[in-house]
Amino acid sequence: MPLTRRAPKKANIRVNDPRLRVWNDKPVRSGDYVAYWCQASRRAVDNVALEYAIKRANELSLPVVVYEALRPDYPYASDRFHKFILECARDSARILAQRGIAHGFFLPRTADEAKGVAAQVFARAALVVSDDHPSFVYPRQNSAAARNALCTYFTVDDAAIAPLALIPAHESQARTIRPKLRALLDEWLMPVTQVTPQIDPPAIDWPFDPVDLDRADLDALVAECAIDHEVRALEDRHGGSREAWSRLATFLARGAKSYDEGREDPSEDGTSNLSAYLHFGAISARACALAARDAGLPQASLDAYLEQLVVRRGLAFNHAAREPRHAMWEGVPEWARATLLAHAKDERPDAKPPALLERAKSDDPVWNAAQRELVLYGRIHNVLRMFWGKRLIALVKRPRDAFELAVRMMDRYALDGRDPNTYAGVGWCFGLHDRPFPERPIYGTVRPMGIGALKKRFDPKEWAETIPMLPKR
Repeated sequence: MPLTRRAPKKANIRVNDPRLRVWNDKPVRSGDYVAYWCQASRRAVDNVALEYAIKRANELSLPVVVYEALRPDYPYASDRFHKFILECARDSARILAQRGIAHGFFLPRTADEAKGVAAQVFARAALVVSDDHPSFVYPRQNSAAARNALCTYFTVDDAAIAPLALIPAHESQARTIRPKLRALLDEWLMPVTQVTPQIDPPAIDWPFDPVDLDRADLDALVAECAIDHEVRALEDRHGGSREAWSRLATFLARGAKSYDEGREDPSEDGTSNLSAYLHFGAISARACALAARDAGLPQASLDAYLEQLVVRRGLAFNHAAREPRHAMWEGVPEWARATLLAHAKDERPDAKPPALLERAKSDDPVWNAAQRELVLYGRIHNVLRMFWGKRLIALVKRPRDAFELAVRMMDRYALDGRDPNTYAGVGWCFGLHDRPFPERPIYGTVRPMGIGALKKRFDPKEWAETIPMLPKR
């Protein structure tokens, strides 16, 4: 996927920008500030929505304030996700302070404590800007906020490089969206200009007690919240933009040079390890693509990386934006559901109860290792995730139950779960963005994937022995 370098243009919001969405018909009003509600893009640089909020604040001769919150009642809230998000927010708070931008971080310990606070912040705003995102809690949160706000409520789509609005059709496969994305890259893959606030940050009387993230004991804060404490925070992976940029630099200096082949082997460190950072918005897909473009990579590796970062990510976000049921069984293509259901009564000698599978107690040692990696480390290598999801169809008695178990386990344990990319990855295991294959038991015409496919890439038995056992309950 050849990329050109076009320096004059920048990625900031322009006239009639397709990334900008107005959610209500309320006017820009007299207010104390312009508010940016940081939801999905948890970073203080390379953030188009933030820069747009600063631009509008400058036009109105108002300060800009950043409101960020972490409620305890989002689906699958746990120590793992809370700690990672707090680490992202701490990085953002430091950078925003350097930029002269007021930042208030709200950490309600209970759901009741969270009620109505955002509305109080927005009640004093001349206008509100936030992040557009087609999945998880974000559409619902944006809809409620726009309804309750007293002023114009904007969101900015900054998720997948090319604006989702420019590809309105629901694309069925990578081959159908690839040429459309390629045609858009020259115009949309460009750096963001940082806008300087013209009005000094105000002394904000926040309707909550802001967390001093620089001094706080994050583990102690997490322990106070009414969340799932069984899913522990990770010791080997910390949130934040600084960590994301460090991982990107390491990848470009090492694994990226042989990415076209190295990404296939989980026993090698051949991937970017950035999916969690992309999910939480600590770094943008745009920044990763620009850095890869300028890193002097072999063309085959650059093409392979951009295929994942631009095409596959763009396809996943397109699916999430065009199919409201993208995280549900009903979001699987009709042909795939039909063939799987036609084989639902096929003998499944390896089937186990979902509770045992969640504890990695199948009869398949490689599948168990992939499941342990998910539970212990919050991730599964993409090649193993394909095998893991395909095997679930045979390990669970009903196809719908297999799909729902896969989604639930990714949502609960994976740092990059609750995301269009992950939902599309699970969906692919059940036929999404794919075509029918020759019919066989259990899978029907859905593409199978067995241990033989892994052996062509690496030694799965040797890899499985490197993953520790789960602690006994």
